[in-house]
Amino acid sequence: MPEARIELELDEGALDAFVAWPDTPGRKPPILLLSGPPDRAERAESTARRLSAHNYFVLAPDLATLAADDRREAAWACMDYLADERRVDDSRVGVLGFDGGGDMALRLAADRAERIAAAAAYGARGFGARTALEISQRINGVVRIGYQVGAVQRRAGILEAALSLSGVLFDTEVYETEPRWPDLLDFFGRALSVPAPAPALGTNPAHRALNP
Repeated sequence: MPEARIELELDEGALDAFVAWPDTPGRKPPILLLSGPPDRAERAESTARRLSAHNYFVLAPDLATLAADDRREAAWACMDYLADERRVDDSRVGVLGFDGGGDMALRLAADRAERIAAAAAYGARGFGARTALEISQRINGVVRIGYQVGAVQRRAGILEAALSLSGVLFDTEVYETEPRWPDLLDFFGRALSVPAPAPALGTNPAHRALNP
């Protein structure tokens, strides 16, 4: 699989990132991979390669050296890069976050709801009830939440309640050491594939997961 290390321009400085994509014709659905601490960031490249082997264009920025306030700008810069990348069909973007990157993935799904069709968050720290509801009400895609055995956050359940109240379609997973890849790939495959045209009458089931 082709891969490269690139730099994305920020207002101040640059953001290092890793990209991987399949060596096949056509524009690919993108997944933005947001890592957590440095130990998770070291695994980001192998995760990106694994996803690209399933026909995704994967962008994995190195967020470890950025302050928390700068990570939102970095995530938006990644979205701009995907919009300009000729190998990408960015009409439906997926975002996958681990640990602190999981919280960022959910926030980004709310901030960029017009483009993000699927957000998966594993090991996220979670939000308070008010923040969880504010985020959930702006999400316009599907969500997958993963909890590691023995490391379930005390805020577990708050986000699920907020997503339910907001009408967001979501599922949860409890995993041992890493996500169940077949389920995760199925999640992104269903959300990022191009839906069939809506019928002239009635409701299109492909859009029932989206908020009104």
